[in-house]
Parts: sequence; structure tokens; C-alpha cells
Amino acid sequence: MIAVTDEVLENMVQAIVREVDPEQIWLFGSRARGQAGPDSDVDLLVVEREPFGPGRSRWQEVTRLYNIAASLRVPTDILVYSRAEVERRRNWRNHVIARALRQGKLLYARP
Repeated sequence: MIAVTDEVLENMVQAIVREVDPEQIWLFGSRARGQAGPDSDVDLLVVEREPFGPGRSRWQEVTRLYNIAASLRVPTDILVYSRAEVERRRNWRNHVIARALRQGKLLYARP
């Protein structure tokens, strides 16, 4: 495990963008709130354009992203949702997506 600096976060974001071309990447949780301790992980919400289902496995996508985090030695929790799933859940008061969008920090948005 390494110290998670802004540079490390940027390297992780760029690696994710190269691998899956997401629409957005959000940082949420203790790091986004500025309350991270030395053992805090990185919580990411990765928003992708295409829906998941037959022929497109969320599990495979998440595995690809965890492999990136592991290669950078960054402890990470990654949530991956399609744009449509995010839009459906963005106003659900207690859903993790709604909290991530309300309290999180946008790290990347596709131009």
C-alpha cells in the first residue's frame, strides 16, 4: 500500500480512462470529505455509457478496474454503474449513488 496523494489519484484516474473510457469518475467517502486517515481506502464511482446485461458483464468490468488499483497498490472500493442506472438512482435519498453525487468530488468527466 502506498500513500494516496493527488498524483496517485490522477494516475489511477488516467489508467481507468485508458482502460474503460468512462463518462465520469467520482471520488466519494472519507477522501472526498477531507477526513481520510492513513489507512483509508479510495472510494470511486465509475459511470459508464453502456448498460450492463447479457453480453456485458459488470463483474468483468469491476475486475478490470480492481486490477488497475492493485497494480498501483492503492486500496480501493469501486462501484461501476451505467449512465441510465445513475440517472434512475441519483435522487434516491439513501442510495450510495445519490450520496456519492451529493458529497463526492468529480475527478473526471468525458469532454
